[in-house]
Amino acid sequence: MNVLQMLRSRKYLQRILLSFMPVVAMLAIASLVLNSVARDKVLSLQNDADRKLLTQLNYNIENMNGIVKDLAVSLYNDEEMIALKSGGDYKQSILKIERLNKTVASSPYLHAIIFHNGKQGRFFSSLNHGMDNGQLYGALEKIMASDSELPKLQLLPLDLDGGNEGIDVFAFFVYDGLTLGSVNNDVLILTVKPGWMLDNLKALNRVVDRENDMLFVTDAEGRLLMSNDRPLPAGLDTKEVLRQIAGSEHPLDSFIYAQDGSKYKVTYLSKALNNWQIISLQDYDDVLGSVRQMRWTEIAVTFSVALLAVLLSVFFALRLYKPVGHLLTLVPPPGGGSSSHAKDELSLIADNVTVMLDKLKGLERERATQWNIAKQYHLRSLISLSESLEEPAFLKLISQYGIDIAYPSPLRLALVQIDDAQKLAQQQGSGAESLLYFAVANIGQELLGSDGSCEAADMKSGHLVFIVGGEREELEKLGDRFGELQNTILRYYRITFTVTLSEVFEDYRQVTQHYNLAVRRANYRMIVGKGAILEPERLHANETNEAFRVPQELERRLTEGLKSGDPEETEQAIRSWIQLLGGFSYENMYSGLLHLTVALSNTLGEMNQHNANPVSVNLQAINRRILEQETLDEIQMVLLEVVREVLEQRRSGRENKNRLLADTVNEIIDKHYADPDLNVQKIADMLKMSSVHLGQVYKAEEGESVVDRINEVRLAQARLYLEQQQLTVAEIMEKVGFGNESYFYRLFKRRYGATPKEYRLKAAIDRNT
Repeated sequence: MNVLQMLRSRKYLQRILLSFMPVVAMLAIASLVLNSVARDKVLSLQNDADRKLLTQLNYNIENMNGIVKDLAVSLYNDEEMIALKSGGDYKQSILKIERLNKTVASSPYLHAIIFHNGKQGRFFSSLNHGMDNGQLYGALEKIMASDSELPKLQLLPLDLDGGNEGIDVFAFFVYDGLTLGSVNNDVLILTVKPGWMLDNLKALNRVVDRENDMLFVTDAEGRLLMSNDRPLPAGLDTKEVLRQIAGSEHPLDSFIYAQDGSKYKVTYLSKALNNWQIISLQDYDDVLGSVRQMRWTEIAVTFSVALLAVLLSVFFALRLYKPVGHLLTLVPPPGGGSSSHAKDELSLIADNVTVMLDKLKGLERERATQWNIAKQYHLRSLISLSESLEEPAFLKLISQYGIDIAYPSPLRLALVQIDDAQKLAQQQGSGAESLLYFAVANIGQELLGSDGSCEAADMKSGHLVFIVGGEREELEKLGDRFGELQNTILRYYRITFTVTLSEVFEDYRQVTQHYNLAVRRANYRMIVGKGAILEPERLHANETNEAFRVPQELERRLTEGLKSGDPEETEQAIRSWIQLLGGFSYENMYSGLLHLTVALSNTLGEMNQHNANPVSVNLQAINRRILEQETLDEIQMVLLEVVREVLEQRRSGRENKNRLLADTVNEIIDKHYADPDLNVQKIADMLKMSSVHLGQVYKAEEGESVVDRINEVRLAQARLYLEQQQLTVAEIMEKVGFGNESYFYRLFKRRYGATPKEYRLKAAIDRNT
């Protein structure tokens, strides 16, 4: 019981013990395959042997037939046999019988030779056939009398005694003419012993060790002609066998015949001599006896091998499992063994080892994190307070935390700033910047430290600091190395960064000094643009430029351009201002930029104060957009957008005001057209504006003058009066505001092609027709 319980709990041991099953399965499958192949091979070989046997038997019969045929033809045509065949002298015929006896005695096939003499009407035969002559002659006379078309030169089976106990002899007839008696009644008859054929069948069976086979011959109608001494199986339906043979398309073939639980292998030759059928019948179990014997042998071998496999599996399983079992006692399953029934021993051990490895890796990661945090802290301390760090403490720091700073050696400091960091944080989250600085630091240390020392520290102030050591000549070319780093980061991360390089220095205590100077110079990114490498020499011109004021001419051009609505003048002033700031030092540049924004704000405020249609510009939003930009080029684009927006608003406002003025003038004319004093000046007085300006704006909007509009409205109203009322022309002229009759007539005819009276008459005619 304890053994079984232990075995159930040891799943890995169970797997080892069951590992022999594939071997046994493979042996069984191989045995089945071999048995099937052997059975097919035995049947194939048996079929070949049967076909050869039947073919040989048919050959022997045909050979015997040929010999008898030649003998019959030679005897029939032998001149010495004329007395027997057709001679009239009975005594001469008797003398020739001895010749027949000798011929029969010398042939292994012949039973008797018989001549029928037509002239004498007698039979003459050899004497050693062992049969009553009267019975023999009577049977032949009966056959000859019954069939005038008796086959010639062909073996015919004969039952001479009429007992239906089988074939007594095979008769071979030779006569003149196409049919019996067509020329004369002379006939030569050779009878062949069927025993010779039976002996031949037995001899062939003995040669191929097939004495238990049943061989028999039938004629075309299925009548049994002869068989060996093996009786046919009881109840065998020979008609069904012969029917299957007749239905086959192959003259020489075999098939399996089953009847009443018994199976027989039938091989046949269906087109033998005289269309006879030679058939071999074998018991199917006897045919496959060797195969079955081999199957039992295979079963015995398979069982033996399976038993051996079991014993070997148990032996090797226990040997192999011993260290596993010992290890299982040393490494208890995790969780107190609660899952021991669900997993095998190796899985439990692996789970336990995995848990322990995870704990070890966690401890290693925690230790590495703490170590890296401490290293970064001391690096930042070194960069920020290098003057106060004594040499022994510096060397101890390098040794303790593996800081890669060569000493004594020339050093150079580089400050890295990722471009568009604020936009990146908005798109990818606040942690993206730290990850990118981490990637830049790792790739940079590998690339820059190949020829010297290199250490990187994230200062957590929006920039990364590299301290690179090596040969002075190599440090002078550090800008090229950082160019390679920029290309690598751009290719993999699709970002750019700006690098600010310090001068080459010798003492580690100068790290803080050059760091602070690099932080200040990094602000020149606003001038040189993103992705730049700021060498000290490149910034020398800006650092030494003492200019800090912007010329009044630029401020005047900006102000006048805005007030006059001239976009080209305004944009050119802004571009010139930004270009001028690009040559300033960093501090003066910011002062000049502040001056630019103040001038722009003051001008916009003044324009809104004196303009009936003020522009809506959020100055606080503009200042915020400017402060968000990292380069002067970006600030210039923002200022140009603001200027274009202001000028577009002014242009749209002016167009809307002119349209409003034109609509107002049209409304005044539509209401006051009957006033004879209505003109441009009176309308301008109503609107409190210059008549000249009013006339210009109206014509620009409507495409016609105010006077033309007044006359157009008056004439249209006069036309309606002429069509609809019976007022005089003078009354109509007065009602629409015309004071000069000739002027009214001239304008009316010019517009409608007829005088007022002519127009009224024509309108009346049109109404009545």
